[in-house]
Amino acid sequence: MDRAIDATAVFRGATTLAMKDGHLDDQEMRILARLSHALRLPEGLPLKIYDNIIEGRDSDSGRELSRSEALMVYGQVLEAYCTISEPTPEAALLLSYMRTVFDINETEHREFVRSVDRHLEQVVHRNVAAQLRTTIDDAIELVSDPLQKLRIRK
Repeated sequence: MDRAIDATAVFRGATTLAMKDGHLDDQEMRILARLSHALRLPEGLPLKIYDNIIEGRDSDSGRELSRSEALMVYGQVLEAYCTISEPTPEAALLLSYMRTVFDINETEHREFVRSVDRHLEQVVHRNVAAQLRTTIDDAIELVSDPLQKLRIRK
């Protein structure tokens, strides 16, 4: 990749694409929020970029991303996309846009997908196990408490 990648321009492009239908849906906002965080945009800048788009103004240039930063950003956005239960075509289009902007080839994309899959598998198993433990603890408490009251009444 020979061309420089401007963090502000990437976010502006993604936001412009997401707003092509006149509004941002929940999935688009989720992806844009992850993108903003991954790009490490200063607080307030995403809203300023959004306002500039609405008002037809340009945005100032931002900091240049290295190739490794661009890859990291793509991985984080891909993970956000993969956690959406039923992604819309608009959300998929945002991911495609970032793949193009970051010049992610098919091999790199497949490796990201495998990596995200491994990571999510670990996180989901851990979260599901924690949720089951909480549910079991709650169930034990819910069942034990009335039993304690019954024993006291005897």
